[in-house]
Amino acid sequence: MTGPVLAAVRLPLPWDEFDLPNPLMTRSTVLTTGDPAWAWNADAPELGVGVCPVPPGAPALGWDLDHVVLLVPALEEAVERLAAIGSGPRLRMEVRGRPTAFFRVGPLLEVIESPVRAPSLYGVALVTEEPLEVVALRWRALGREVTDPRPAIQPGRRIITVRATEAGLAVMTPDRAVTDPPSSSPG
Repeated sequence: MTGPVLAAVRLPLPWDEFDLPNPLMTRSTVLTTGDPAWAWNADAPELGVGVCPVPPGAPALGWDLDHVVLLVPALEEAVERLAAIGSGPRLRMEVRGRPTAFFRVGPLLEVIESPVRAPSLYGVALVTEEPLEVVALRWRALGREVTDPRPAIQPGRRIITVRATEAGLAVMTPDRAVTDPPSSSPG
């Protein structure tokens, strides 16, 4: 991947309490517990988000980071600041009535205009190969409040949301358009 890569995201999510490594190493980004902050493989965008070190992490088989959600008071300003580090939006649309831009920075960075005073890391969505029903049952057994699987915004995908956490946490099914090889047809 060329361009800036989001190397670490720190959120007040206790990964070990979800039976995942803490810190959790995903394909390109380490997820760790603490006050919201991030680290980049180059200079971080000037958005007022704290910067953290990149800790060593351990992978969890079948788990990865799908996207990181950043809330900003002014989307155009955030787009300009991300462009200044070499990352332009891949897609712009409204999500639940709010202007949103998507950036590929290792994982997807979903930047949503929201009535916040300053930019803030809101949460993450993981992706797993495990059936979402199994994940939901396991995490409920660990005392977590987890929604039933439901259709995600992205066609063909499903999602569960963990409630009563200090940061947003969701888990999605893989994007088969990205993970499945094209089928070959007999010629």
